[in-house]
Amino acid sequence: MAVRFELLTTDPTGARAGILHTRRGSFPTPMFMPVATHAAFRHLGTEEVQETGASILLANTYHLMLRPGAEVFKRFGGIHPFMQWDGGILTDSGGFQIFSLPEDRLITEKGAHFRSFHDNSRQLLSPESSIAMQQAINSDIMMVLDVCIDSRTDEAGTREAMERTHRWAVRSLEAKTKHDTGQALFGIVQGGVYPNLRDESSAFLTKLPFDGFAIGGLAVGESKAERETMTARATASLPTDKPRYLMGVGTPTDLIEAVLRGVDMFDCIIPTKMAQQGYAYTFGGLVRISRTAYRLDDTPLDAECDCYVCKRYTRGYLQHLVRGRHHLGSRMLSVHNVRHYQKLMGRIRAGILSGTYDQVARELKAAIATPKDLKEEALAREVTLKEVG
Repeated sequence: MAVRFELLTTDPTGARAGILHTRRGSFPTPMFMPVATHAAFRHLGTEEVQETGASILLANTYHLMLRPGAEVFKRFGGIHPFMQWDGGILTDSGGFQIFSLPEDRLITEKGAHFRSFHDNSRQLLSPESSIAMQQAINSDIMMVLDVCIDSRTDEAGTREAMERTHRWAVRSLEAKTKHDTGQALFGIVQGGVYPNLRDESSAFLTKLPFDGFAIGGLAVGESKAERETMTARATASLPTDKPRYLMGVGTPTDLIEAVLRGVDMFDCIIPTKMAQQGYAYTFGGLVRISRTAYRLDDTPLDAECDCYVCKRYTRGYLQHLVRGRHHLGSRMLSVHNVRHYQKLMGRIRAGILSGTYDQVARELKAAIATPKDLKEEALAREVTLKEVG
């Protein structure tokens, strides 16, 4: 198999700690994958991200198909040497980006028809072309092309999208098998906020030989309670010996909650996107560093963090950078936020391995999700909905 999931322990809460074995090495779970949409991170070099402890990143098939294109990846031998990244890489299929496009797109059984925002050329993203592009990228884990819709879509519309996702999943598998490059392929469970559809989607996909399973169609408009309920519903019907990946989620609190529901893998633009907005995640809560209150603050951003920003610079200096809209400010906050997420996953994993995750989760939530952060948590989720890539 292209990947193998080794389950080490399951906490009494249902949280899991394991190891994801890939052709690029073995990585501990639960894991958070920073997002390198265009084979690049916002404001960060790959070496800086590597120093945060991140072992797998996510890149975007839709954007990389449009620029630089398959020919470039074939010329450079894939995305790893192209962007000088030694760790693992997961590529999403482009389904969410199609969903996020303006109305100038048409989804048919063949695939998604749209115009490139670079040169207005007509494009088709189909299950087959998505797999072909991901094979050119040569990521370690590929995703099937799915139909992503707003969570508030009615049941009939959600069923239609889910059933097409299933047909596309079969086509994606056939395309992968026809030209097998040794890459892993994950199926994507859909079904919106309807429990019966989630069950049906899991039942259909788990009969197919996927290397892992993603939970899609969440963080696209549903309530926090609905997201948590549907996550738990999906994981309950997925095999225990395959990795479970919750796509596009989320804030630190979202991650803590999803791990409680049996999720192993995460990705989200929030750490770097929120850094651009002047926000830093700390183990004392979310900090909006541009506030005047930090102007004379000579303490580190987070005393519990070991990133170079926290070891060298004060909140006062970071306030100066962000307030003055210096790019260095966004860069430093990005370094810190990506490291914070890795440290958070380390604490989560330690709690699971010790069998005390219920207590660890309560302590983490109490520390990082103070009432004053509720507006910022909402902002972070809004940011992910507005962001195309």
